[in-house]
Amino acid sequence: MTKDKPNLALQREAAVAYRRDWQPNVEKIRFTQEGNRPGFGVPWSVNAVATVGGTEYQVIIGPNDSPGFPTGYPPPDSPMPPPAVPLTVVYSDGTSEVIE
Repeated sequence: MTKDKPNLALQREAAVAYRRDWQPNVEKIRFTQEGNRPGFGVPWSVNAVATVGGTEYQVIIGPNDSPGFPTGYPPPDSPMPPPAVPLTVVYSDGTSEVIE
């Protein structure tokens, strides 16, 4: 088994993958924990709060997995083509960056 990248690098990859593959309108992702690989072949994932259209949604995301919505309420589908929205990422250690 290969060693995972550091959690902050995986958080960034998860945020970019979530925007690219699932929710191009996401405005902000705030990670609420470091993230982990639970074991038994389960991919690395992390809990976060994703802001879409000004509304916050609880999500579980990873760089190589479909998102999960623990509350059962996913964000609405994005219009096509989605507008170019900068993404603010707040990492579990409190640091942040804006990804264009």
